[in-house]
Amino acid sequence: MYPEEGGAAPPIMDGGSMKSNVMKNLEGLIPLILIIVIAAFLGAKFGLWNIPFLSAAEPMQVLIIGQPSPELEIILDADRDLVWYREKDPGAISVNPADQLAQYDLVILDQHLGGSMYEKSVSRTLGEGLENYVRTGGKLVTIMDSGIYRSGGIYGTGVASDVVGWTATFRDIIPVDCDMGKGGIPTCTNPIHITGRIYREDYDNKIMEGIEVAPADKRYPPLTMITFDVKPKGNQAAYIKNEVTPSYYPAIVEKRLIVGKSIYFNYDPALTPGIWENTLEYLR
Repeated sequence: MYPEEGGAAPPIMDGGSMKSNVMKNLEGLIPLILIIVIAAFLGAKFGLWNIPFLSAAEPMQVLIIGQPSPELEIILDADRDLVWYREKDPGAISVNPADQLAQYDLVILDQHLGGSMYEKSVSRTLGEGLENYVRTGGKLVTIMDSGIYRSGGIYGTGVASDVVGWTATFRDIIPVDCDMGKGGIPTCTNPIHITGRIYREDYDNKIMEGIEVAPADKRYPPLTMITFDVKPKGNQAAYIKNEVTPSYYPAIVEKRLIVGKSIYFNYDPALTPGIWENTLEYLR
């Protein structure tokens, strides 16, 4: 059929206009796509979620402040696929700590083998640097009585006489408190020798995933360990049960910030290699 003379011609599709509309829609989506990609990248980087092709597959760069036990060093050396680590004295990081700490994915504060108060101390600047490091996305593991003193002072001990515990130096970053114990002795300065086992408490925490109790088999003897009667102020992932007397102590406590993480071990993690490797995987 043809249009009658004088009738209106049928409409013609404007290919150029359709293409233009599609381009405009795509241009509107680009900012949204960029926001999603950036959010996915940052979330994977800070451990908020695990995206296989975005999550880091390389070993974590780890700084150990202090001196871990030889047994923990053996475990770290065997886990080169998880971590690459370097040990430094706290005094070497007290100058411009922010720039030094920023180079590492994880910091381990481990001075529990130190015999003197000074060997368990950190400077004010390092304490502030570690606090800022965690608040801006860093990951910190503190072991036992590490960092309970502040270096300085005038009485020959090398530490400030008015600072004991973590709060004055790290603010609320360390997820346990050091209380005043019997006889006016702070609990974080009083090591307790026990024979016991470590039990899972938080079933949603990845640190204890697949581990109900350590040692897992009752045919293994309980652990002989040193611990402290500290007070948790974070999420308690596991606890220690003394098998000689009816007493309990925190084993692993975690504090999660918006982007950073801080974990406290109330025993030498070398005693439980599986739990320690779970921790590294979790922080990775």
